[in-house]
Amino acid sequence: MNWEKLRNIDRRVLYVLIIIVIALALIKPIGFAILPSEDTIKAYNAIDALPSGSVVYLGMEFGASGIPELMPQIQSIIRQGFRKDLKFVAGGLWTESGSLAEKAFSIVSDEFPGKQYGVDWVNIGYKPGGEVVLEKMVSSIYEACVGVDYYGNDLNSLPLMAQVPTLKDVDLIAVFCTGTPGEREYIRHVTSPYNVPIIAGLIAVNAPQAMPLVQAGQLITVLTGMKSGAEYEVLVGVPGLASAGMDAQSFTHALILVFIILGNLGYFLGGRK
Repeated sequence: MNWEKLRNIDRRVLYVLIIIVIALALIKPIGFAILPSEDTIKAYNAIDALPSGSVVYLGMEFGASGIPELMPQIQSIIRQGFRKDLKFVAGGLWTESGSLAEKAFSIVSDEFPGKQYGVDWVNIGYKPGGEVVLEKMVSSIYEACVGVDYYGNDLNSLPLMAQVPTLKDVDLIAVFCTGTPGEREYIRHVTSPYNVPIIAGLIAVNAPQAMPLVQAGQLITVLTGMKSGAEYEVLVGVPGLASAGMDAQSFTHALILVFIILGNLGYFLGGRK
């Protein structure tokens, strides 16, 4: 074997192979070596324990940069909920909250043609005002949202909203955050005063700082970035963007390790020149 060539593989070969590996993983995710963690299972079990007809509020407190880590979590929770005949109200205090909720439901609702807007889910969209809006939603979602949803419909015309006139009437909150306002504001204004259970889906870099809230019993659990998104996809049996991302990461790491081994073989067996 020509150890000299093995030691001096053109780096462009590695780049091309990485591109191929990532592309294949994204096109055909397989959920490679994904074992759901205890935190993700807690979230799944909390939603699974809700009776049929229960309402989950989805707090869309993030922007476009959080889509890769948080959207798979949201879509998996919606899938799980629709299978159990749960209902969802989505909204948020970030300017992209409404469009992100629309994106999540537009993808998942196609899998459940029997689900109807206004009956099974509502997108109230972005409402300016920060924490003041949360305080107002506790006493009246209609007044806090100026009476209209993301599409301009009168909230009173949507049957689901009669079931949850205030935020404290929902059965569980799942808030997805990349910053402030985020999970702490929901805890301060809704969870602590009214004992509404809450799950937080966070980008990976923010998850460690929320763990004390879990230990204190203020959060049921924390979903951590793409990793939890992939684990949730495994639990609901629908591999998606997060599983593909984890596959791409795992296969790319494996490929780099192979080249490290080859490079070292070329170095030691080729005379260590």
